[in-house]
Amino acid sequence: MKRTAGKIAISDTKTNAADLVTESDLECQRVIEDIIRREFPHDSFLGEENVAAGSLASVSALGEALVSGNDDASVEEEEERLLWIVDPIDGTTNFQAGLPIFCTSIGVVSLGNDRDGSSQTDNQPEVVVGVIYNPILEEYTCAVRGRGCYVNGKRVHKSTSVAYRDNDNTNGNGIPLNRALVNVGFPVYSESLLGVSSKAVAALATKVRGLRMVASASQVMAWVAQGKFDAYVSWDLNAWDVAAGMVIVEESGGFVSNFDGTRADVSSRDMIVTCNEGSLQRSLSCELREVLEQNDCFEY
Repeated sequence: MKRTAGKIAISDTKTNAADLVTESDLECQRVIEDIIRREFPHDSFLGEENVAAGSLASVSALGEALVSGNDDASVEEEEERLLWIVDPIDGTTNFQAGLPIFCTSIGVVSLGNDRDGSSQTDNQPEVVVGVIYNPILEEYTCAVRGRGCYVNGKRVHKSTSVAYRDNDNTNGNGIPLNRALVNVGFPVYSESLLGVSSKAVAALATKVRGLRMVASASQVMAWVAQGKFDAYVSWDLNAWDVAAGMVIVEESGGFVSNFDGTRADVSSRDMIVTCNEGSLQRSLSCELREVLEQNDCFEY
């Protein structure tokens, strides 16, 4: 990635001319998949570059991967069943243009059985490990469920992950919307998605401290975990966009929700992601949801 960023031609497009694929996307996924299959031969693998374009293909591929992982007869009953979900280069357009805002995202999903033979709570697939790596910035963000979030080996503490920016409010009681730096997703797949994204930008522009559109979902989620962004909202996300980021944000003290306010999971496609908000953890999520709902930003 470091060798070819900004120096490689577009080899293909997916849903439209803005949805790019380069030879580096394919080669990076090949390298990652080869290592995973060699080191963890009984685990399942889902990589973006193996899936056809479009939301329906993405949903179908995730569903098949979750089912096939659980049905794998080669895995002994007491062994934990894992699914590796990989985006080799998240932010390919940035990568191809030479902008240093792209990363590799790897999320590991537990499919139901722990190694001691017990079933996880409610037997739902849960992301248990996440790694997001930006090779240009040399920034390595990772988390293991229940063990915290780390950036280049230094733990992100829940009490300090938010870089609160106001001298007049240092009690850690949460970030109000009007002081939040928010990243808004900019999906390029359809006019309806672009429509709701544009409405969200218009609705939030005068209500927040700042808006950004960093086109790399996993990189944004890593920065939410670090407190560089206060929140992130986006639509029609794929599992490989968010799997790693979900556990990373939650282990940093943040919250990843569906548009209805419930906790998101790996199959969720529309999300509001907020950083650690002190004792009022969901207050920023609620404020964002209220503005977006009032401006018809949820339906597309």
